Amino acid sequence: MELTRKQKNQINKFGFYGFFKNLRFFDPVLLIYLSSYGLTTFHIGVLYAIREIIIWIFEVPSGVIADQYGKKTELMVCFLFYIASFLVFALGGSFIWFILAMVLFGLGEAFRSGTHKSIIMAYLDQEDMSDQKSKTYGKTRSFSMYGSMFSSLFTIVLVIFLPDLKFLFFLAVIPYVIDLLLIASYPNSLNGKKATTFNLKSFYQEGRNTIGYAFKDSKMRSILISSSSYQAAFKILKDFVQLILLSIPITILLFPQISAADHVEIYSAMMYAFIFFLSALTSRFSYLLLKFSNHERLTKLMWLTSGLASLLIGFFISNIFIVFLGFILLYVFLNLRKPLMVEIIGDHADKERRASILSIDSQLTSIFIIVFAPLLGYLTDQTSLAVTFITIGFMMISIYILTLIFNNKKGNEQ
Repeated sequence: MELTRKQKNQINKFGFYGFFKNLRFFDPVLLIYLSSYGLTTFHIGVLYAIREIIIWIFEVPSGVIADQYGKKTELMVCFLFYIASFLVFALGGSFIWFILAMVLFGLGEAFRSGTHKSIIMAYLDQEDMSDQKSKTYGKTRSFSMYGSMFSSLFTIVLVIFLPDLKFLFFLAVIPYVIDLLLIASYPNSLNGKKATTFNLKSFYQEGRNTIGYAFKDSKMRSILISSSSYQAAFKILKDFVQLILLSIPITILLFPQISAADHVEIYSAMMYAFIFFLSALTSRFSYLLLKFSNHERLTKLMWLTSGLASLLIGFFISNIFIVFLGFILLYVFLNLRKPLMVEIIGDHADKERRASILSIDSQLTSIFIIVFAPLLGYLTDQTSLAVTFITIGFMMISIYILTLIFNNKKGNEQ
């Protein structure tokens, strides 16, 4: 169907939201920044686990708040948590301060995750465009990836000219203020506010009903576990490229006046920029894969392909070019898979509970990260990054094989 100018403008607003949200100039060097304060891989894993614990605690309540008291309102609150987190990261300089920063960041993630997706879905329903979920979400996600690419490229410039990495956190506040204003400009009809006053009993009951709805439905339960476990594996792996760069001697210096240590940060930003560029393209056109297969087969296949990419990194971890290729593949597979999973969840979930269901998806992701991030951090400290990637690679391939066996068994029983 041909979109009106108004519809195109609103979808572009959704896209620019993601663009500004991903202008986190510190992302390509976050682990390098934390390591500069003497934190080990285990400490970093603990910080990630703390962040996910906060997300786990507040994820479902935040989804219920969004569905009951307004999605726009909640989304604006989450950006205040993010901004506070960035400031603490910049001003703090110890493990304790970083814990506080991660707590605030986790609150931002909990109040954001699922909410904006549900706003997009609500808009598509209002405009009778619900058959374009994958295409629309893929397009808006591509804006996010372009934002990440721009952020990484700009980080290169910032690393060269800024005296300290902490200033990257200060600069990240600016696009988040812009996003606050952008969200405020969304149509009020997308707020979806059901209640005018807060009622603890009804709030608790709604949360309980949503969890019961998600896990009593075997199909919904299976979808959520598949989505969250895959995202958890990716979230744990994605930043380890920074630690790999720290472990590889840098011999090629693009800027002779800058030290090899600073080049680690520059190469990390360059790698992320290229990865995000390809991710934007794959996310934008992921819906085209549906011409060759269905949602379920494609999302299951990503377990196998991602596992092979992780093994590639693990076995050739001293070769920066192969590591680069492996991370490209991981990001490409994630950005092919995620729009398809969002459509699967959106199609199967009750329209009135989409924000809550997507919040449960994020909450399950947090549980997996809480358990495995410290364990994999400890494994890395005791062995090596190579062993960590090989271990996760075999786990992903095993999940794919077990899924095939389970589906074949289920098919034979029917």
